[in-house]
Amino acid sequence: MPWELLDHQADVGLQSTGKTLDDALADGVRGLLALMVDPQTVHPRDTIEIEASGTDPGSLYVDLLNAVLAAKDIHAMFFHDVAVDSLSRERNEWHLTCRLTGERIDLARHDVESDVKAATYGGLRARQDEHGWLLRCVLDL
Repeated sequence: MPWELLDHQADVGLQSTGKTLDDALADGVRGLLALMVDPQTVHPRDTIEIEASGTDPGSLYVDLLNAVLAAKDIHAMFFHDVAVDSLSRERNEWHLTCRLTGERIDLARHDVESDVKAATYGGLRARQDEHGWLLRCVLDL
């Protein structure tokens, strides 16, 4: 499984992996989406573009997850999936753009799981080894 939920005292840890940083970031978003709502109950009707940035892959991960949460609230949407469009590093700044597909929130149809308030720097880990990338942070519920 490319992402998994980790036990935490009052919140939940989110860990994602991938052969590339793009893959690990996208799988982290998929884990976040699945924690909030069953993605199978969300239709990919509309697309929202979001951006995230950070000084390193870990801060990029936290900023990306928080950008997804902001898009959910701003657009009143749940999301089905994510596609990374670009990932770049210039000097000491990482920048990512991606597309979220989903639809307006419909509580009569969407199977809501958890209300995630924010991605935090608690337990933050970002590392690359011969197998690929591992990203981890704590989500505030």
